Amino acid sequence: FFFFSSRRRHTRSSLVSWARRCVQETGINAEYMGFSKPQERMPKKRRNNGRSRTNGGGSRPSQCTNCQRCVGKDKAVKRYQVRNMVDASAKKDIQDVSVYEEYTLPKFYMKTLYCVSCAIHSKVVRVRNRDVRKIRFTTKKRATAEEKETQIKQARKKAQKLKEEAENKNKAAEAKVEAQAPVPTPAAVPAPQNDVPAPKVQTL
Repeated sequence: FFFFSSRRRHTRSSLVSWARRCVQETGINAEYMGFSKPQERMPKKRRNNGRSRTNGGGSRPSQCTNCQRCVGKDKAVKRYQVRNMVDASAKKDIQDVSVYEEYTLPKFYMKTLYCVSCAIHSKVVRVRNRDVRKIRFTTKKRATAEEKETQIKQARKKAQKLKEEAENKNKAAEAKVEAQAPVPTPAAVPAPQNDVPAPKVQTL
């Protein structure tokens, strides 16, 4: 009998792997042998695990604009910002002094990348409900607040409708099973004999 530790440096040897396989095949109590029980899989939150690798392997890392954290390019939250070089109050003064009558001031075009932590902290993205989480805003033109609210309401209505359909389907299946079940026939009970003649009494 050998005691195998659960440390990582011991689990890489072939002897430990063979022992673990023997324990799993024979069904011996793993705690008694000093092994830990196999852990259950964690629930999957998103179908693509928050990435868009598209069967291309790993993607090159990119740095977060806010905290300089290395995050995969496909996982980073990307936003394209267009800003004016000067504010609105200075823009009017510059146009009044400018020699050119129709001169458009250049703008800043910036593509910012956020890690998931910074995106949630700075409210670029928000934590959404399970039904609303499936709505994807993949177009460059982002939806307005009213459009987002409309899409959220539609998603909730769709989820409620699917839930009601599933309940109705289960009820119909239960009713069908009850209808197909054989009805138990009552057992034959002898009829009561009320017209039985009274016994004759013999007199001595």
